[in-house]
Amino acid sequence: MKKSLHKVLALVLAGAMLVGMTACGAEKTAQPETTGTKTEETAPAQEATETAEEQTAVAGMDGWTKFDSQVTLKIPVYDRGGSSNGVADVVNNDWTAWVQEQFGDAWNVKVEYVPITRSDVLTTYALLAADQNLPTICAEYDYPKMTQWINDGYLVPYDMEQFKTVAPTYYQRMVDSGLVGMTQVGGEDYLAFGTRAYGFSTYSWATFYRLDWVKAAGYDKFPEKLSDQIECFKKIKELGLCEYPLGGTRVTGAGVDQNHAYRDYPQDEVLWATTGDYGIPALSTEAQKRELKVINEEYNLGLIDPEFYLKETADAQADFINGKSFQWGTYLSSTISTLESFYAENPNGEVGLMVCPGYVTDDAYHWSTAYRAGLNLGAYVGFSSMASEEEKLAAMMYLEWLAQPETLFTFQWGVEGKNFEYVDGDPVAISTEGMGHNSNVDYWMLVEAIKSIGDIKKDCAAISPQNLPVDFTEDIIANYNGQLDVYNKGFANVDCYFSTAIEAEAEYAPVLYSKYEEYRNQLTMCPVEEFDALYDELSQKYLKDGYQAVIDGRKAAFDAGQGTHLK
Repeated sequence: MKKSLHKVLALVLAGAMLVGMTACGAEKTAQPETTGTKTEETAPAQEATETAEEQTAVAGMDGWTKFDSQVTLKIPVYDRGGSSNGVADVVNNDWTAWVQEQFGDAWNVKVEYVPITRSDVLTTYALLAADQNLPTICAEYDYPKMTQWINDGYLVPYDMEQFKTVAPTYYQRMVDSGLVGMTQVGGEDYLAFGTRAYGFSTYSWATFYRLDWVKAAGYDKFPEKLSDQIECFKKIKELGLCEYPLGGTRVTGAGVDQNHAYRDYPQDEVLWATTGDYGIPALSTEAQKRELKVINEEYNLGLIDPEFYLKETADAQADFINGKSFQWGTYLSSTISTLESFYAENPNGEVGLMVCPGYVTDDAYHWSTAYRAGLNLGAYVGFSSMASEEEKLAAMMYLEWLAQPETLFTFQWGVEGKNFEYVDGDPVAISTEGMGHNSNVDYWMLVEAIKSIGDIKKDCAAISPQNLPVDFTEDIIANYNGQLDVYNKGFANVDCYFSTAIEAEAEYAPVLYSKYEEYRNQLTMCPVEEFDALYDELSQKYLKDGYQAVIDGRKAAFDAGQGTHLK
């Protein structure tokens, strides 16, 4: 596995990540300070230089000094809506108070958390920018969003030498994960990176399903092939177990309807680079047509709720609990309230976890278990163009403090005896009482995407939901191993990464998200015999709506050597 991961990283880092455009309207910053001690503005240049040399003599926290005047540090945190995760206010709770006490008070920094609507990140940041109130750190999981923010002037370059001195622990994590070569856009360092263990795999995401219904339909587990899955859903409906087994929700925004399972492999490199990204749905491609044609068939078979376009994520969650849908997906953690609610509502119900069976194909639908792989890369981190030099310095200090093993461990595991206990020397979660979503991940995501002990079996056990009638640990491990098989056989590819902002993406993405939802709804609900003609018609509209400009922009960047390669 290590050899394969290193090969992928080498391919990515061998890509262009060297040249591109600088941020719109962002000026190159002056040489920043490296500790909280201010240099007198009236001091001669020579004295200032000597002071800077003294301040950078010691790397890491031992070289820091407390700010003379309080500095405000604004940190983004996802607001996922509601208080089901046990923390009603994501910007004001016991953990935010702990950060202020442990970090803020120690260095004379006022830490303020800024809520970011998880389902509409771009709009939230745009409103903050318009109000001249961007957080000091801007962070996201998607590369196109970061390059868009660079293009829009939200982010500024930072001094890598200063960063290495102020935050050596954080920097070394990037080095160890092979990510340092990706920090530059337009020849300047704009990005820093959190890390992700087992980056090629999506094992920390799971889809739970009604195993009792599957057994009633005549199967011992969820079928491996798509054609068999559809037959299973039809049988569940015929038996009267569920009116609309596949339920359904609104489909909008970035990352919806990813078509990797319907692509031709090996992929055409230009098609992959221009239409194969995570962000903008690829309407007009053959792979997207195949995927949506299956969805259209499922809708016309009565497997999808006719009012799916009115439903939100919370509705899907409620439908699963109340026996109105077959499946429900989520990131794994030791406590999953939806499953607890399910068993309370359905004491005789039986839940299974969908396991990737390895590489499997189904010629009937041009379908396979191929999926979108990632890198050992978690969140993308940038520094706001609206922040002062001291505020950016405080942000670097915060990243270093957060990356300290003791800080990260406490944030991820909580309080011994309350949230976890040690078993054979390893922490084991027992409760997420008082912790935020998925073990506080939205607070420590700047350092890591998922918590890891360093052993895949132990890591799977650590995120297996507890206090349920079923232990899902072995299924989580099996799902990881199945994905590893798909990856090792070459059917899990990383997206193309561009070292320049694609201006057409920034310009057209919002309208394309809206148009895709509109067109996708039409394609889902049209009669089967009308699908092909309608897909061709709406594809042409979508291209004119801006997708052709996006394709052309990516193609120009790829031809200019500003993109990574598939092989």
